[in-house]
This record gives sequence, structure tokens and C-alpha cells, in this order.
Amino acid sequence: MCSNAVSWSGLILAAAVSTATAQPADEVVRERQRDMKVMAAAAKGIDAMFKGVSPYDAKAFKAAAETIRTYSGERLAALFGSPVVTVDSKASANIEVERTIFDKLAAELGVYAAALSLAADRNPDVIAPGMRMQDGDAKMGGPLAKRKTAALDPRSMPAEHAFHTMLQVCTSCHAKFRVKDK
Repeated sequence: MCSNAVSWSGLILAAAVSTATAQPADEVVRERQRDMKVMAAAAKGIDAMFKGVSPYDAKAFKAAAETIRTYSGERLAALFGSPVVTVDSKASANIEVERTIFDKLAAELGVYAAALSLAADRNPDVIAPGMRMQDGDAKMGGPLAKRKTAALDPRSMPAEHAFHTMLQVCTSCHAKFRVKDK
């Protein structure tokens, strides 16, 4: 699951709202791509710690989570303002049509990243058992799936579950709002 979840690596993050609106479209696309790589690297660092490939370092874990949080939400949404579809962009026109959903996903990304940052504060020495997913932590079909019950508060779920759910936000956003390669 984790390797598939990290395949969201192309998730594009944003620059400041004023910067995004003042730049030509090709510069915004390059900025989206640069920011996405930064976010992907941050997620890969967290993933490596959960997998035990890299030793757990609470400061690095928190820094990676804060990187994702910083580039999500309004900042992310701003880089996908008009025009969304430009040369060399894989952004779909669906972003303009379903702006509310796109903005919600951008905001959720930040909420899960903030939960990961808090988990690093709470666990300064090791990935404690409470940070790990439990048997009952279901994926529930991702953030766009219909639910019978309200979603859990990310701050109350194990960090690993928040991480996987955050990656599902990325995957869902790409599935809905990214043009497929031909």
C-alpha cells in the first residue's frame, strides 16, 4: 500500500497567492512542478521512517510534515487559479468546474500534514506503537468515497493512518484533476 500511496509524487504545491497571480502561466506550471517535487521528497522521507528504511528522527519527520502543510491549502489552490490548463501542465479543466472539491482536497492535505507534525511533537524519541496503524484502521475508499459515518479527526488517529490518508488525498486529487498520460 505504502509504495502505491507514495506514487502521488507529482502532487503540485504552491507559491504565495500574490506570486502565483503575478507570474506568467508557464512560470506557474514550473513552480507547481518544483513545489510538487519538494512535497514528494518530504512524503518519501516520512515513508522511509515508517518503513524502517531510515531511522526515526522527530525533527526531520516534523520538518517533512510542515513542508507538506506549508504548501497545501490556500497556497496550493492559488497556483491552480485561472488559467488552470496551460502548456506543459497536466492539470485538468475539471479543477475549474469542481473548484470546491479541489480546494477541499488541498485543505485536507494540510490537515493531515498538521496531524503528522503534532505526532512528531508527541513522540520525540521513537515511532511509538500509538503512531502505528491498528488492525481496525480501514482505508474507507479514500477521501472522495461516500461514508456512512463522519471521518475521524486526523489528530486523534495514529500518525501512520493519517499519513496513508494524506497520501490518499493526493491520489484522489490526481485521479480526479490530473490529465492522464497517453
